Amino acid sequence: MSLFKMPSRTREFNFHPRYYDERKQRLQKKIDLYKGENKTEDRIRAIKFQSDLQDNWGKSHYKSQSFKSNIRLIIILVLILAVFYYIFIGLDNVGTLLESSK
Repeated sequence: MSLFKMPSRTREFNFHPRYYDERKQRLQKKIDLYKGENKTEDRIRAIKFQSDLQDNWGKSHYKSQSFKSNIRLIIILVLILAVFYYIFIGLDNVGTLLESSK
């Protein structure tokens, strides 16, 4: 007798995670295609280089957009700091005007 009914045998959880890499699969297909045609190692290396070049081609656009965004942020911060500086200097001038009017 027991308080909780337990199964007589334990079940195992067998989960094998899969990782799908589309770039790697495309590259492997190209390599297999050219291996079937008896291409040399230089051709396989060229295919890998070409694939890497195609994958990284659009990233320069991202870098330029990021750079422009950072420049814009710096300009906005400089303008905000200039406004605050002007306000504080202006408050000092207002304070001197109030003291001189007494």
